[in-house]
Amino acid sequence: MDIKTIAVLIDTSPSRETRMDYAIHLARRHGAHLIGIFLLPPDIAGSPASSHVRGQTAIADLLHYQQVRKNDMIRQARDVFERHAARQDVHCEFRVHTPRGEDERRIGALHADLVVAAPPKASWVDDGPPADVVQLTTGVPFLLVPETWHNMEPPQRILIGWNGSRESRRAIGDALPLLALASSVTVLIVDPQASLPAGEEPGMEVAMFLLRHGVRLTVDPVQSHGRAIPEVILEYAVSNDHDLIVLGAYSHARAREIMLGGVTRSLLRQSPVPLLISH
Repeated sequence: MDIKTIAVLIDTSPSRETRMDYAIHLARRHGAHLIGIFLLPPDIAGSPASSHVRGQTAIADLLHYQQVRKNDMIRQARDVFERHAARQDVHCEFRVHTPRGEDERRIGALHADLVVAAPPKASWVDDGPPADVVQLTTGVPFLLVPETWHNMEPPQRILIGWNGSRESRRAIGDALPLLALASSVTVLIVDPQASLPAGEEPGMEVAMFLLRHGVRLTVDPVQSHGRAIPEVILEYAVSNDHDLIVLGAYSHARAREIMLGGVTRSLLRQSPVPLLISH
């Protein structure tokens, strides 16, 4: 299955152009339709003091101010998105989603093959649910682009974090269009003796599956030597110049991931490399 529809979540942060450009280059590479989804900030209504406005004239002025502010935000986001897409001659459309919570984002991203978004922040109380939470509700793979990432070209050196789980298998299937066009793919297995059945050759089955799809790959089983798995994965990715990490999200119970920090959440917070998560 190829990538035919890509959605990119657009906010009001300065780094939004990084995610736009990444999604635009990806759409051009795959000949995909691109949907820009502008997420109006939750504080569009203004400061808490605005809720205490009294009097018909004052209320009308406040509503007018809010509408003008909303229209300005939408216009600026649309202009930036369409201008960037036009440079790469990408077929696109622009949508606006109001801050009504997770449902609006879920609906907007549901019919895409891939969603490009920002990694979750340390706190999402004021910014709505983070990308990993939305991803869990949609089932759509999310490609999270760090603010500091500057390489806009589609990924060429891809690292797969493999642990034999259903989620890892799902992530590989979702990433196949990217894997097939990559110049190199590495299947990294951290502590294979702990994550794979006894007697199984580490990565053999998944390697054969990918080879049949024409993916150029190597398999590298490594030992953590007591280090945290996210640390091992990130160090490996950075030292080997990988430009995308593919990961099955929350292969352990969701509650356990939250209590213990979890490999998924740690990678989401720390990765300097784009991360494709699938669940």
